[in-house]
Amino acid sequence: MQGDLAALKRRLKELGSCVVAFSGGADSAFLLDCAREVLGDKVSAVTVFAPYTLKRDIRRAGGIAEALQVPHLNVDIPLPDALRYNPRNRCYICKNEMFALARKEASRVGAGHVLDGTVADDDEALRPGMKALKEQEVLSPLYECGFSKEDVIDQLNKRGREAWIHSPDSCLLTRLPFDREVIAEELTRIEMAEEYLLSGGVDPVRVRSDGTTARIEAGRDCRRLFFSEEGMNEIAAQLKKFGFRHVSLDLEGYRPGSVDD
Repeated sequence: MQGDLAALKRRLKELGSCVVAFSGGADSAFLLDCAREVLGDKVSAVTVFAPYTLKRDIRRAGGIAEALQVPHLNVDIPLPDALRYNPRNRCYICKNEMFALARKEASRVGAGHVLDGTVADDDEALRPGMKALKEQEVLSPLYECGFSKEDVIDQLNKRGREAWIHSPDSCLLTRLPFDREVIAEELTRIEMAEEYLLSGGVDPVRVRSDGTTARIEAGRDCRRLFFSEEGMNEIAAQLKKFGFRHVSLDLEGYRPGSVDD
């Protein structure tokens, strides 16, 4: 089934006004673009960021909202106590908190609904946060109208929004083992390591950490970038400067779901 753009616009129009829970990802960016087109000034965006949110996602969300001239609220929250030891239901806890804040913003601006960018091929088994959508009564128009990730990319290309297409991201908690205390300094060095690798063309990439070791998962087409003694020495030296004691390359490469992202 291909996403139905006309049905999406009809659905948005009947909602009347909304706040989009905006991550800066391609799916929520396409939804925000359509909502702005249909609803005009009756749409706004809210981005909730915590210590485990990627700064590149925050920058991306701000840039897109500014380009669309959509009112954009950034809500900065501390690490919730329930996430202090990185529990297995972390995605549900996080989404529940974020959608509750988005609902407060919707109430403040008089918007009738909160929307998110879930698409038809999002796997509920890999996205436990989808339970929070139902509990917080958040609507997912892209899902309702049959849009897949491929459909979203196709639509963004047609709209000249190629710059909004990027490799999927997930929060920094997915780089850590379950049931271990979350340390702010560790999140910082993970993000620094990923930014360094991305700047060298390694995309997608994840740096998994057990506290002392950086285990690099690189996109399969990018693994060749590591296959020289000089390159490996340079990467290892840089990541050790960030605070890791050991640096390793996962030979299977990046694969979604290897932890839970």
